[in-house]
Amino acid sequence: MKNFFIYALTLLLFSSCSDVVQLDLNNSDPRLVVDAYIELNESGTSSTRVQLTRSAGFYDEEIVFVNDAVVSITDADGSLIPIPFVADGVYSTNYPFIRMSNPTENSYTLTITDNGAIYTATESLEPTVPFTNVEQEIISGFGDDITEVTAFFNDPSGLGDFYLFEYQDINNEQVDVIDDEFTDGNRSQTTFFIEEATPGVTATIRIMGIDQRCFNFYETLLQQAGEGGGGPFGTQPAVVRGNIINTTDSSRFPFGYFRISEAFEIEYTIQ
Repeated sequence: MKNFFIYALTLLLFSSCSDVVQLDLNNSDPRLVVDAYIELNESGTSSTRVQLTRSAGFYDEEIVFVNDAVVSITDADGSLIPIPFVADGVYSTNYPFIRMSNPTENSYTLTITDNGAIYTATESLEPTVPFTNVEQEIISGFGDDITEVTAFFNDPSGLGDFYLFEYQDINNEQVDVIDDEFTDGNRSQTTFFIEEATPGVTATIRIMGIDQRCFNFYETLLQQAGEGGGGPFGTQPAVVRGNIINTTDSSRFPFGYFRISEAFEIEYTIQ
């Protein structure tokens, strides 16, 4: 998902077309880009990962990693736990932040210090449900065959469930989000369309619980990155505000999001 996240946020740097020939592209001062999460895994363990990069102009192809920030999580007891730097802008730990007694009642605060600025975001765990099964179909008649991979799950009763999905194999990586507005309490699904699926390759499909604000954030990213139809120029691009605050200078807000999700995954071998 990290590759999509960096790519999508880069597309948001576009501004409008000034005429048919010339594009007015945004080359403003770089902003901090944050892709951060704590995930409660099916095994009961938790993993924390923070990816820090800098935004860049449209013609800049190199990803600028932020390797000298100070990153920490304040847990439910108020203890501040440092998140160590790993490599290429990644800060990560398997420290067990999530308290299993009442996991959804505890909040956790991410703090990032970068270039003299302090960024914070506070979230609590969003639960989810596991997949039940995966099905595959081949769509023909439009040139090359497309492989349709659909993963099913049972949505709990009661509106207000939001889901983030990730499909990944050795050649493909896709992201999707849905809510339960039309499927509340019923069998639900997420579908991925793979153009170059290789039989025998194992794919991993993940489901993560998110809240409505996180759903809106990823849905907008997907639409502006072209995943939601229409391509990146289908509508006027806009800056997508996440949940991370620059407490030092509010006008210099970062791009990105910090989420805390229960996560399940299922493996499927392409037929």
